[in-house]
Amino acid sequence: MAVSQYEEPGDDARPFVLESLATAHPCLGLLWSLHFPALTDADVLAQNGGVNFSNGNPSVPDQSGKLAVVLLCVFALPFAGFGLFAMSQAIRLLSEGSGNPPFWYPLLFGLVFSSVGFGLMTLVIIGTKRYSHQQRLQAENPGKPWLWRPDWAQGRINSKTHADMIASWVFAIFWNMISAPIAWFVLPAALKQKGPAGYFVLIFPAAGVLLLTRAIRTTMASLEFGKTYFEMASVPGVIGRELKGSIQARFPHSPDHGVHLRLSCVHRMTTGSGNSQSTQESILWRDEIDLNSGQLCPGPAGTTIPVAFRIPIDAHPTETVNARDSYLWLLEALADVPGVNYHDAFDVPVFRTADTPSQPEPGAARFSSASPSATRPDHLTVEVLQTAEGCEFYFPPARNKSFAMSTTVFAAIFGSVTYFLAHFRAPFIFPMAFGLFSLLLVYITGQLWLGTTRVVIGPSLKLRVGLLGGGRVQEIALADIASIGDKITAQQGGGSGTPYYDIEMTLRNGKKLTLGRSLANKREAEWLVSEMQRLAGLNRKTMSAGMA
Repeated sequence: MAVSQYEEPGDDARPFVLESLATAHPCLGLLWSLHFPALTDADVLAQNGGVNFSNGNPSVPDQSGKLAVVLLCVFALPFAGFGLFAMSQAIRLLSEGSGNPPFWYPLLFGLVFSSVGFGLMTLVIIGTKRYSHQQRLQAENPGKPWLWRPDWAQGRINSKTHADMIASWVFAIFWNMISAPIAWFVLPAALKQKGPAGYFVLIFPAAGVLLLTRAIRTTMASLEFGKTYFEMASVPGVIGRELKGSIQARFPHSPDHGVHLRLSCVHRMTTGSGNSQSTQESILWRDEIDLNSGQLCPGPAGTTIPVAFRIPIDAHPTETVNARDSYLWLLEALADVPGVNYHDAFDVPVFRTADTPSQPEPGAARFSSASPSATRPDHLTVEVLQTAEGCEFYFPPARNKSFAMSTTVFAAIFGSVTYFLAHFRAPFIFPMAFGLFSLLLVYITGQLWLGTTRVVIGPSLKLRVGLLGGGRVQEIALADIASIGDKITAQQGGGSGTPYYDIEMTLRNGKKLTLGRSLANKREAEWLVSEMQRLAGLNRKTMSAGMA
C-alpha cells in the first residue's frame, strides 16, 4: 500500500474553529458523532477531531476545555440523580405491594433519565480520551490529514453498517420510550374527542414502529454480511488519479445480478439553529460502475469486490471547513440478493497531493462535463430515433415515477396543512406561506408527470419544451452553440440518495437552455450529452481548438 505526500495549502487555508459548545473544547462537538456517527453521519468531523483537512497544522486545546467537560458532566448530573430517585420510588412501590399507583411509571421515567444522564457522562469521558489520542496522531503526522484517522492510515476502512445498526437501535429505543407513555396517556382522551387530534397523536407511535423496523433490518444486514471493509491500494485517493482497492464482504447468497458501485463527492451543510436546525447533503459529483458476478472473486471475508474509479482533476477534496460545512467522499456497494439487500458505505479519503497531475490525463472525467468515452446504456428512458429533420431525442412524461410520486405526496401534505391552517383561522402569514410552497410543489409535480422535451439535431437544433408533447419550437443555429453538458440539479435523499441530471446547452451569447430534465441514470445522461455534442459538431470544434 502506497502513501502519498501531501501538497501544502497556500495562505488561503482557513483555520477551523468549532462552533457552539464545541468552541470551548472540540471533543464536545465530537462526543455524539464519535460513538454514533450514523446519527449525524458526520464521519469526517468525528474522525479528524474537528480539524480542517485543508490545514496541515492541528490545533491544541486550551485549559477551557477541561472546564467545559466539567460543566457538561454537571449538566448531566440532574438527569442521573432524578433517574435514580425515580427508580428508588419504583422499588419502594414494588416492595410495598399495596394499591398505590403502578410501579412501572416511575421505573420507566427513571430508566429514561438515568440513561440520558449516565450516558452523557460516559460519552464525555470516553470522547475526551479519544480526542487526546486524535491530537497525538495529528502532532505525529503534520501535513498528512489522511493519517489522522486510524482506519485511513491503515488503508482499511470499515463499513458504516455496524454504526448504522447501533444508531438505529439507540434512536428507536429512545423515541419509543418517550412516545409510548405519551400515546398511553394522551391517545385514549384524544380518540374520545373524535377529531383530528387523535390521529395526530397516532403519528408518534407509528413513527416508533417504523424506527424499530429499520433497526431490525439494519441488524439483519449486519449479521448477514458481517464486518465488511474497503482495502485501499494506496492512501489517500489522489485527485486526478484512480481510487483503487477492493471491498471484502460476505455473501450468504451469491449476487447473481452483480454489484453496483458508486463514488460520490458530497457537500454537507448545516443551517439554522435550535429547533430550526437542519442538515442538507448535496451530491456534487458521482460516478457509477456495474460489476457482473464473474468479476467477483473469493476473498478473506468471503467475496472480493474490485474497485477502480477515476477521480476528476477539478474535484473538491475531503475537507471540513467548519463544524457546519464539510466535504466528504462516499464509496457505496449495492447488490440485489435474497432477503435483505446488500448496501455498504465507506467514507474514503480523497486529497490533492504532489501526485495530482497538473493537467487532466487523456480521457479523464471532469466534475462539470460528461465522460468522453460514454457508451449507450442497455435501457434508455429517452426515445432516440432518426427523422427526416435529423436525430430526435424525445423525453416522455412520467419518466421518473418514484420521484414524481414522492413529490405528489409532499404536495398533498403541504396542501392539507394549508387547508387546516386556513380552516382553523391561523394567522394569515402561515396559510399564505404554506399555500405558496404548495403551489410550487404542484407545479413541480405537474412537470414530473406531464412535462416533455423534444430535441431535433440536423442542420440546426430545434427545441420544444411543454406538456404532453406541446410547446413552442425554438430553432438554434449549430454555430451558436458553445457547449452541451450535464449537471446535477435535483436529488432524492441525502448523500446516498439518487441525483437527477439535466442536460444544459450554453450558447455563445451566454444564454443557457435545458435540453432534458431529471435523468436518474448517469450513464444515460453522459451518452445523451456525447451524442448531442457529436451531432452538433462540438467534438470537432474542440479538436480544432486543441490542434490550434
